[in-house]
Amino acid sequence: MGIPGLYQEIGPGKRLALVKLAIEKYEETGRPLRIAIDTSIWLFQVRAAQGPALQTLYYRLLRLLSVSIQPLFIFDGANKPLTKRNKHTAPGGMYILEIKFRQLLNHFGFPYHTAPGEAEAECALLQREGIADAVLSEDVDTLVFGCGLTLRNWSSESPKGKVPTHVNVYDAQVTKQSKSGLDPEGMILVALLSGGDYDTNGVTGFGVKIACEAARAGFGKSLCGISRTDAAGYAKWRERFNFEVQTNESKHFKSRHKSLKLPKTFPKLDILEYYTNPVISDAHGVAKLREELTWEGEIDIVGLRQFVAEAFGWKYKVGAKKFIRGLAPVLLVHKLRLRGNRRESGYNDPILTDMNEIELVRSICGKRAHFATDALPEIRIIFHPNDIVGLDIEAEEDVTHDCRRDGLAPLLEDDAVKASVANNTTARSASPGKRVRLAYDPMQPERVWIAQIIVKAGVPLKVEDYEESLRNSK
Repeated sequence: MGIPGLYQEIGPGKRLALVKLAIEKYEETGRPLRIAIDTSIWLFQVRAAQGPALQTLYYRLLRLLSVSIQPLFIFDGANKPLTKRNKHTAPGGMYILEIKFRQLLNHFGFPYHTAPGEAEAECALLQREGIADAVLSEDVDTLVFGCGLTLRNWSSESPKGKVPTHVNVYDAQVTKQSKSGLDPEGMILVALLSGGDYDTNGVTGFGVKIACEAARAGFGKSLCGISRTDAAGYAKWRERFNFEVQTNESKHFKSRHKSLKLPKTFPKLDILEYYTNPVISDAHGVAKLREELTWEGEIDIVGLRQFVAEAFGWKYKVGAKKFIRGLAPVLLVHKLRLRGNRRESGYNDPILTDMNEIELVRSICGKRAHFATDALPEIRIIFHPNDIVGLDIEAEEDVTHDCRRDGLAPLLEDDAVKASVANNTTARSASPGKRVRLAYDPMQPERVWIAQIIVKAGVPLKVEDYEESLRNSK
């Protein structure tokens, strides 16, 4: 999607752990990192991938919650271009997957917004306006639309890893000053010459490398500065461009290209307008969104439980345990952060504070700086899963028939849950050196690694006691 070959010219950006980006923002501002997410890309990805699409989206939302991100999901609107990558895009209407995903977002308390036109253009606008700190999208068009900070390729840093941990970070200022030397106007020229979403053909003979050379020479900036009605201005621009590309008089290109010439129909003004004047929210719409946006929505545990039972077949007690296992550790992160933000009047009372803290964290049992988080300081805590989720398991029905007919795999075979929880569910067997998996019990203690600053914010006395025990043991 976007402009084929452009990411190769720009480079990979800076590869960073998403949780570290989020924690740095939290340390700097006292709030989580706010990311606008191009939802159309997510929906496209899960439709094209193997496995249940909605369940994949569910685990992505859990992961966002676990790294203290405040997401804002942006959906395509009715006024997006009618044709994209040679395919007709029907305005209006929603697929079942999109409807279900909106329901899921409501249960998580995550905000979403329908753009007037394309989601990626709206995402870029919201980042420029300061509503979002960054945009998460695989589409290079977010850069073309002027996004200042773009995150892409959210994936594992380990070749064998299944859990997404890192992102490629593209800072527009860094990109412009780097070897690529490309700014948004230059990228628009690259799209017009070598092909993009709205015209995949481009101009015959102009590949992405020649197009980037022209962009670095400033031809994109000058092109985008011409008024739509200035036919003479476009003609003069074409004349200068053709002269330079054929003679290379100013040494903008690596060599002369005598056979290359722009046609008199260049640029196609409707295509140029898609990039320079996309359909996005006006100033009033941005102000209204800023005023009405609720970043810290309530997580509807009961609603989520009903949703996964119906949508994923996670029914009966076995399904409830599966639900708790995936949700508990990430909900714990969320509750610790919120507790740090909402210090009640009794917070300074050590006895009351200790009683409140034990509801979340039973004890602390380790510290580390791991490569998966770019050496972010983490603390390992022991907690009781259902103390965090608060689900009435006894109210759930027992299994009355073979669960496999409902698609319920054994709990410990769910790789996504195992990876997201990353805790110990093993015990010593009779054979020395071997460990045997135990059936998951949400009433039994589990362990999880959480960013140190989040743990300190939520249970400061527990952290103080742990650090004192370390000092005393020396």
